[in-house]
Amino acid sequence: METINVKPHQCLMDLSMQQKGSINALFDFAVANGISITDDLTSGSALWVPDVEVIDRRTLLTLKEELVIPANGYTVEDEAAIKGGIGYMGIQMDFRVS
Repeated sequence: METINVKPHQCLMDLSMQQKGSINALFDFAVANGISITDDLTSGSALWVPDVEVIDRRTLLTLKEELVIPANGYTVEDEAAIKGGIGYMGIQMDFRVS
């Protein structure tokens, strides 16, 4: 079975799209790696690519041709950085809407 290295902010859904062209392989990735579909992945870690056929060749080819690496992962650290970052304002906390 082939392996793939996780890029920053990637989740299993991203890897499923990147390797099989569809999120339909999401559960196959989870089973092959013994993890939950909602687990946070560690950047640089190696995961097994399940032995299932490519589901959507057109999407897969488009991602590869355009050099797109899907990365939609969102962590608690990301949330903390956003809430404390420049430009963050909370409605009814930092300003009022009238």
